[in-house]
Amino acid sequence: MTAHHPGIFITGTNTEVGKTVIGRAIISALARRQIHVAAFKPVESGAERRGEQLVPLDAEALNRATGQPADLSEVCAFAFKDPVSPHLAAARAGQAIETKPIMDLFGRARARAQFVSAEGAGGLLVPLSDHLTYADLIAQLGLPLVIVAPNVLGTINATLLTIEAARHRGIEVAGVILNRTPPEELGNAEAITQHGRVPILGQFPDVRLDDELLARQAEESLDLDKLIGALG
Repeated sequence: MTAHHPGIFITGTNTEVGKTVIGRAIISALARRQIHVAAFKPVESGAERRGEQLVPLDAEALNRATGQPADLSEVCAFAFKDPVSPHLAAARAGQAIETKPIMDLFGRARARAQFVSAEGAGGLLVPLSDHLTYADLIAQLGLPLVIVAPNVLGTINATLLTIEAARHRGIEVAGVILNRTPPEELGNAEAITQHGRVPILGQFPDVRLDDELLARQAEESLDLDKLIGALG
């Protein structure tokens, strides 16, 4: 790992593809390797209200997986109640998502940890405001992209489109993780590798496990050495 690549940014080909499960698995596995990881979820909608506080549940789960959780205010810059696209959730809350608080939070995460595992919402081109998408933000953060894609029929097109959109914006693609892999072979990994010119970092099964078991599954299913090595 170098100062240029202090971590990864996990995106998906769509919403509900298992980004947070994969993020927890990677974070937990790296933590087991004695790597100090900071979880970073810049924006989360669909947060849970607990008393007077809005709690971003994905950010909370990712933070807990580090084994050295920070205050949630150091993990998530913007949390909104409505479970809709971030730009709409922000508008409904009467707020504007700006890059400066996010960049400041990222700087603090990078300063306190050896590795930052960041996660978006939905896919690469999800809007954060009228003038900002997640792709724009990732380009500013300078983090290599890990794409989580469901291992189903139709994922080749969605994954290749995500790769192409990222490269068009100068974002480095570290690789693809195929999630919820079925018993039958669909040929997705080979096609994505050939046409997308990216490594497949692993094929993850369809699991709902605690952090310890997710860490073990990550060691079995993901090429963590290649993932870290891809970052320089």
